[in-house]
Amino acid sequence: MSKTFLWFIAAIILSLCSAQPSGAQVNNPNAQRTPQTKVREEPCWQKAGITKEAKEQRDAIALDTRSQVQSVCADSSLTPQQKKQKIQQIHQESKQKVGGLISDQQQEELQACQKERAANHPSSPGTQHGGGGPCGETPSPSAHASGAPQS
Repeated sequence: MSKTFLWFIAAIILSLCSAQPSGAQVNNPNAQRTPQTKVREEPCWQKAGITKEAKEQRDAIALDTRSQVQSVCADSSLTPQQKKQKIQQIHQESKQKVGGLISDQQQEELQACQKERAANHPSSPGTQHGGGGPCGETPSPSAHASGAPQS
């Protein structure tokens, strides 16, 4: 009886070793995609009806704006108030330039799409912005408590 039992165990072990789990199959380039494969979403700028050229120009404006803000932040001859005013002016000019490329409705649709996707795909820890100012300063608690309008 012990020989029969050993043969039975050996047969079970052999069958388990030869069986492949579905996730360990060899990659077959001719195999069809599984239904679990995520379909790439249409970019938000396309969804909002923004042309590729307008998107590229908007990106260039954003890059230029970032560069100008960094220059203002690095200018040690300016007071914090002067820096704030210059940065507000830079952002206003940038907004006007983008407004000439993208309608208000397209801008709203773009932002709504980006917010929706951000909510569906939360960022990893450590990638969130700290809420500081454009020059990396931390707003003072008295600035919020004073009731002064925040722009």
